[in-house]
Amino acid sequence: MIDGRGHWLGVAKAATQAPIRVMAFHFPHGVPHPIWTPATTGKGYAITPGLMPLAAFQDDINVITGLEQMSWNKGPGGGHANGFPDFATAVVTIGSGAGGPSFDQVLGAEFGAATKFRSLVANREPYSNQNEGATTAHMNNIAWTGPGVFAPAERDVMNLFMTLVSAVPMASPGTVQTGPTPEALAAVARKKSILDHVMGDVSALSTKVGSVDRARLDEHLTGLREVERVLTSPPPPTLAGCSRPVAPTPSDALSYDLRSKVFLRLIALAFRCDLTRYASFALSNGFDSRTYPELSTLNNYHQITHTGGHYGPDPPNVELKFVAYFAGLCAFLLNELKSTPEGAGTLLDNCLIYYGSEMAEGWHTNIDMPVVLCGKAGGQVVTGRHLHYPDGTPLAKLFLAILKFAGSQTKTFGLGGDLPLDGLTT
Repeated sequence: MIDGRGHWLGVAKAATQAPIRVMAFHFPHGVPHPIWTPATTGKGYAITPGLMPLAAFQDDINVITGLEQMSWNKGPGGGHANGFPDFATAVVTIGSGAGGPSFDQVLGAEFGAATKFRSLVANREPYSNQNEGATTAHMNNIAWTGPGVFAPAERDVMNLFMTLVSAVPMASPGTVQTGPTPEALAAVARKKSILDHVMGDVSALSTKVGSVDRARLDEHLTGLREVERVLTSPPPPTLAGCSRPVAPTPSDALSYDLRSKVFLRLIALAFRCDLTRYASFALSNGFDSRTYPELSTLNNYHQITHTGGHYGPDPPNVELKFVAYFAGLCAFLLNELKSTPEGAGTLLDNCLIYYGSEMAEGWHTNIDMPVVLCGKAGGQVVTGRHLHYPDGTPLAKLFLAILKFAGSQTKTFGLGGDLPLDGLTT
């Protein structure tokens, strides 16, 4: 809510409402602004070529321009080694990675015990040995639980499928099953027995080491206890629209496009079944070194963004193909969410998805970051607009607003996030 002067007062909540799902969705290497930024602000703006795949969801999103990633390039390494861990933290990086937690993990720590999984973290690419003058942690992770501590991403779509499928009830025709299958329970029991043994060993070891090592072991035990919570928590209730997914095929796992869509479909499933309310997903690591023959045979995408001036080599629309392609994957996720009824609206209405990149443009800038904010956070956010903020407005203000819309008690967030971003509710 805001007062008569347009200042933030807080979020008004109904007595009963669907939970707000929050997601950080990363695409690589920014955008050429001429193909991205709408010419007018407010409602009724003309969709630009880079945003065209999202045209069907124009009433469900806000395009936000003018925001600056204040923390970028103030830590070790190059632009990507700064931008990737900054992506959802907006904190200056340190020698071991991000300088603070990402907003999805803040929410997972604050509210995640209400669901089977505190959060889901996924990355479409295998872990790489990239470091760009920093560490591999900087270049491989967008989700962070604290300074220098990343939340490991699931990079195998089949593993994510198996993790979620064991938590989704499966009913036979004409019956209602209220819990996991016996096979799933047996798998959980096997994991639990191993975990009991490991926790016993770690607890015994903690009495024999010094204070520094004991602190590390305590951190490890905290992680093990979270695993134990997941394994022993009761099955979620069977919700409307929540059904066990079809297993990915080998071609799904091998194809970039299909693998990306399976990841996104599984995240939508987790939201739909209330297995988690917080997620992050990255379409690349710090460098997108993949070649996309269907889009360009010129080079890998990272090199394309650095070749032939600021906007790529000839033909001049080559980067547009990539930007539109990534936006199409965002549209795929939005379609999954919008096609699920929830309450008086859809699942998308109860989401808040930050779709953005680790830098503004691929040739290393942090001014006017590309941002699409998807969903209405349960009716709290007014959508369908292009919102332009004064140059230099900290991106961290948006992250703090996202936290507030999700119910967080966080007071400040990141570099420049002293107040939530105004203008989203009116």
